[in-house]
Amino acid sequence: MRKKLLIAFISLFIGFFILPPTSDFNSVRAMDKPQAINGILDLTEWNWDENDIIDLNGQWEFYWQELLTPKDFENTELIKKRELISLPRAWNHYVFKDKELTGKGYATYRLLIKHKSEQILGIKIPRVFTSYKLWINDELIASAGNVSTDNTLMTPQYIPQVKYFYSDSENIKLVIQVANFRHRSGGILENIKIGGAAQINELRNRNIALELFLFGSLFITGFYHLALFLFRKKDKSTLYFGIFSLLVSARTLLVGEVFFIHLFPLFNWEIAHKIQTLSYYVGVYLVYAFIKTFFPQEVSKKATVIIQIITSFFTLLVLFTPANIFTHFNPIFQVFSLIVILYLIYIVLCACYRKREGSKYITIGVIILILFSINDIIFLSIVFADSDYIYLRNFVTRGNLSSFGLLFFIFTQSLVLAKRFSKSFTKVELLTKQLQNANTTLEEKVKERTSALEASKEKLKEAYQAVSRSEKSLQNLMQNISHDLRTPLSAIKGFVNAILDGVINDPLKQKIYLKRVVDKVNYLNYMVQELMDLSLLQSREMRFDFTLIPANELIDTFTEKYRYDMSNENIVFHIQFASDSQYDNLPATSFLIKADLQKLERVFANLLNNALKYTVVGGEIELKFTVDKRKLLIEITDNGIGISEVELPHIFERFYMISKSRESQTPESSGLGLAITKEIVEYHGGEIWVESKLGEGSHFFFTLPIKLQA
Repeated sequence: MRKKLLIAFISLFIGFFILPPTSDFNSVRAMDKPQAINGILDLTEWNWDENDIIDLNGQWEFYWQELLTPKDFENTELIKKRELISLPRAWNHYVFKDKELTGKGYATYRLLIKHKSEQILGIKIPRVFTSYKLWINDELIASAGNVSTDNTLMTPQYIPQVKYFYSDSENIKLVIQVANFRHRSGGILENIKIGGAAQINELRNRNIALELFLFGSLFITGFYHLALFLFRKKDKSTLYFGIFSLLVSARTLLVGEVFFIHLFPLFNWEIAHKIQTLSYYVGVYLVYAFIKTFFPQEVSKKATVIIQIITSFFTLLVLFTPANIFTHFNPIFQVFSLIVILYLIYIVLCACYRKREGSKYITIGVIILILFSINDIIFLSIVFADSDYIYLRNFVTRGNLSSFGLLFFIFTQSLVLAKRFSKSFTKVELLTKQLQNANTTLEEKVKERTSALEASKEKLKEAYQAVSRSEKSLQNLMQNISHDLRTPLSAIKGFVNAILDGVINDPLKQKIYLKRVVDKVNYLNYMVQELMDLSLLQSREMRFDFTLIPANELIDTFTEKYRYDMSNENIVFHIQFASDSQYDNLPATSFLIKADLQKLERVFANLLNNALKYTVVGGEIELKFTVDKRKLLIEITDNGIGISEVELPHIFERFYMISKSRESQTPESSGLGLAITKEIVEYHGGEIWVESKLGEGSHFFFTLPIKLQA
């Protein structure tokens, strides 16, 4: 069962990560796409939306040892001197005037594309060996390095690019100047692609995303394995694997889209090419050394010495010679690496046959890595670069697959490491358990008992605090009831006795007195509910339904509720939203408030009703919202009769009757509204205070914590 799951996962891994869909696997196969013939590519029947991107492969016009511009082709005599060369391929071994060309030199390529598209097109230019200029319809749109006929003035650079253009004519004329004096191969070795702007941009972004994913994965893996080696230097497999992962991660940024050069366009081409080549040369030995540490019994010592000597020679060759020299030796090392690959396959198969630990997983990983590395070797080989094997190019369409192979190899190697560590931990746990059982002492038992007692003590402390809060809340409730209910009860008793004793005989007056009794009873119900709410708030037992509310929603909710009330009472109602300078450019929707909207409405109702109650007709009330230091400050201002300085410290106390300071206090006031308001605000993590002077109105402030929305 486990083997089936592993095979299914491997298939999914290969299909999803290693073989992502590209333009080469769309509805139109590469071999069925139009090809340039005699320097002309006919795309008049090509549907860009349905058929996607096309490679500009086939016969291009070729002008050896001439750097021509589009204006030069106005001379029709020049076109008669043209040669034809099939792209992509190097101009090496191309026969020009009975002579085979080498990689050094310069030339001009030209292609005429016939089309009927009326949309913006994109062109994806790959690495060109090793400098170029590209014109489309007489406009220079791309270049890399410095193209020159002089060896000393020519500057190489690998920088794949994507450019966009619009052609209102039926013909697209491409002219490319290419010069090379630094590399073994010269010319255009990879596919130039053209398609809709969106399709080209998507292809470019997808390639960059994949390469950055590979780089990040391999880079982190490399450092992880080096760290493992530092903690356990006895196992050198982690050292070899860590260095190999870092080398391949560096190479990933220097091939394909060459993302590193886009970040650092002035980076030396020679150094970049040396890093790319060394990652291949040294990587061959590192893979061999890694396998050797796992299966030393299957490896020959003589083979190890030979591989070390040959790898060292080629490594020194790269370090101490320029690219136009060591690139000529690449074919020899490619043959050598194929021999090493065959030997590695022999080693892992022997290990599987002898049932070495982890051999199955490592064999699968090595074979996948080898297959993908062979793809890269073919893609970069001189046979592939210097010939017109169009059929082979339909299958080997891209390089840099060895990075994907290494990623899969990492996965299989991680399974082996996980299995090893699991066994080691199991042994350690078993020994530890045995040691603990053998060395269990009275001190450990006392420690366990002490911990249990400490936990019980904390629970008792929490229970005691809860009981104390409840008891205190109950005492306050009883005091509040006896304090504030005595008067209305006495009034009810007096009204009822007056009726019962016959003092009031008139039915109409009896009805009035009974109506007062009902009013007093309603007031008692209201008072009891207020007392219960205050008691629950003070003991922190009232349930709050907190939700994240945008500031603008909160503002709209409460301003709309009270705008009509203020207008109905002939009060001028102002609403204002402001913010601290650091938040000036942020709308109210950028701020979130954690609040219970229903409970918060009670705060606004108390404060706004008080402001309305003590403001004369025609007066003004202002509701202002201000964001300051990650808090929402709400200010309610009225120009009513105000509060004296003596009364201000007591305004939020329970049963403090505002009638003591303001004669217009209504008898229905319980003296609990502001106390409840204070508890609700503090329950939300805010603060509340008041500023006022007699005759100058009042300013009530309270804050609510906020957070910025990402």
